[in-house]
Amino acid sequence: LKNDEGLANIFYQAIMSGDEDTKGQYHAQYWQYTKEELQKHVDGTLRDLDKWSEKANSYDLNTHPRVPLILQHNAFVRQTFLNVKANLDVM
Repeated sequence: LKNDEGLANIFYQAIMSGDEDTKGQYHAQYWQYTKEELQKHVDGTLRDLDKWSEKANSYDLNTHPRVPLILQHNAFVRQTFLNVKANLDVM
């Protein structure tokens, strides 16, 4: 859709008007592309989280006392993205 403004506009109009049939047709036709983009996003975010956690682990806790909270957050987000990845992998 990003390469065809006309098709993108039809899809947009279907969304704005609540045309579920047209939206469903687009989703069915482009699902594989949507899935590929979601997988790229999930995989990239997982790589980033690992990189950010590694960087946070290198900080001195005396000058960066919130590192444990950041690491806990990153672990939570990582697990969430792993769950999404598992769901995408079986679709």
